[in-house]
Amino acid sequence: MWTSPDRRPGALPRLLIPAAGLEPPGLPGGGSSVGVLLRDLDLAALVGAAELDRELLAVDLDSVEGLDSDLAAVGFVVRRLGIGIVMTRRPALAAGAAELGALGLLHVFAFDSTGLGRSLEGHPRAPGVGTVVSPGPALGHLSPGDLGRLPRPLVAYGLIETPDRARALLAQADSIVVHRDCAAALLAEGAAPLPAP
Repeated sequence: MWTSPDRRPGALPRLLIPAAGLEPPGLPGGGSSVGVLLRDLDLAALVGAAELDRELLAVDLDSVEGLDSDLAAVGFVVRRLGIGIVMTRRPALAAGAAELGALGLLHVFAFDSTGLGRSLEGHPRAPGVGTVVSPGPALGHLSPGDLGRLPRPLVAYGLIETPDRARALLAQADSIVVHRDCAAALLAEGAAPLPAP
């Protein structure tokens, strides 16, 4: 089940850097605040990446070529590869990851309030299942009540390109997905840990 801020599998880092395969983030001083989101890769690259550092890995299950998006795939990723954070658009798979002791993240799209509402209708709302909102800056446009209804932990994903936007979203979300340059700029701003939401 998800816990923070320790580094047990399933603990959610404040920054997730997207990578396709074996690209390490290479950010000194990030420690447990920085993890890698494996996405847009094939099954062989996923297996190779999982051998590097399982505790700092998350996977976008729906974007792995050669891996079905089903409960067997969730079991393979969590049990066999030891990846503790599983992101998916499928509510049953997010819940399945949580049942196996990983953090399941349901990816919802907030292009408008109706779409966000429909996406959240199927949310498992179970322990160990959080929410990924795309595009990330949509969180800044939600009312406090709507923001409070999103199952946590909460991840902002997409269109987070500047440190200013990243800092603003870090005040609302538990984690954000940012590219390496933006993460490096955030870490260079100070030696203090990234602020908690």
